[in-house]
Amino acid sequence: MAKNLFIAATGKDVGKSTISFALIDALKKHGKRVGFMKPVGQRWLPTQWGEVEEDVILMKEHFGFGEAPLDMNPVVIKRGYTEEYLNKVIKPDLSSSIIRGYQKVAKDKDYVVIEGTGHAGVGSVLNKSNADVAQLLNAKVVLLVKGGIGSAIDRLELNRVFFEQQGVRVLGVIANKVIPTKYDKVKRALEQYCAAKKLKLYGVIPYSSILSNPTLGQVIEELKPTVLHDTNEHDAVIDSFTVGASSLDEFIEFVKQKEGNMLLIFPTSRTDITFAIPNLKKCIDMSNKRTLTILFSGRNKPSDAAVTILKDENVTVLWKKGDTFSLISSLSSISIKTRPKDNFKIDEIKRMVMKNIQYKQILSRLTTVPIQHGRMHSIKERVRNLLHFN
Repeated sequence: MAKNLFIAATGKDVGKSTISFALIDALKKHGKRVGFMKPVGQRWLPTQWGEVEEDVILMKEHFGFGEAPLDMNPVVIKRGYTEEYLNKVIKPDLSSSIIRGYQKVAKDKDYVVIEGTGHAGVGSVLNKSNADVAQLLNAKVVLLVKGGIGSAIDRLELNRVFFEQQGVRVLGVIANKVIPTKYDKVKRALEQYCAAKKLKLYGVIPYSSILSNPTLGQVIEELKPTVLHDTNEHDAVIDSFTVGASSLDEFIEFVKQKEGNMLLIFPTSRTDITFAIPNLKKCIDMSNKRTLTILFSGRNKPSDAAVTILKDENVTVLWKKGDTFSLISSLSSISIKTRPKDNFKIDEIKRMVMKNIQYKQILSRLTTVPIQHGRMHSIKERVRNLLHFN
């Protein structure tokens, strides 16, 4: 029997897949047999194996897991699934699907890392919240929170109580994306909270722009713009966005304040900005910044002359039909994920996470536990669903 660890969080985009990845990498380096699953997934992609959660794709492709992705991710929540589920008289037996997938993933393994979805209550509408799934798989929980004090502790307590009301043991807490200037204050506050609740603080991870920002490849995948020139730097992390919505002088002032790889966004009609790009280095110090990408908005594509100028600057040139505001809104709503090709991000995960968490202490608290046979859960699920429906 494997030892099960459930990586949960107080919300989305807190870093569950980042922590899961780092733990799997560390365990495999120490010769442990490890499995991974995300029992319930919402962000799926079409693959050669079917519709699979993108975090499962990352883990399978990077670590070479032999299990079928549909066992690693047995429940995929697509658009309309919840409504269909609520309107059915006989509901699908999700428990048996999850247990069957787990049994295949856990076979001959020392550890199984199980990644949740969103906060503890996500999935309740299907009677399969994160707490339900953790209880189903007899997994102990490490709760991940975005660095802070007041709101962070409020969210931790809400999620802790939800898990423990389902009979799930929360071992401790990891704080992620902590602003360096607030690191010590956040750590002290979380230590006090954990001591009061008999939890362990297993780590405080500083904010990393590399892990918190999208890569150029993810921007292209999410927005699906027309690629007019490609420098093939898709794994490069975009450190900042700058919008050309004001005068040229103000635009240059904004650029001066940026560092790292810049994505510049402006309409195709702003030819003044386009033609100023080659001369930026004459106006400002570019030693700590680079124009990585130009993303044009507007009804029409930029002219051939504009694209030629930018090609000579070794800049990726994109165009997305539509207004600038809608384009910025789409960029802002991107859920940051690490893709199998993002080698720069993967290296940062290995370096940053393992340096700042006490993973051996987490593993020492895990024990092998039996999972109830799928048939028993199937009977219980049908009874509960019938009672709920009536």
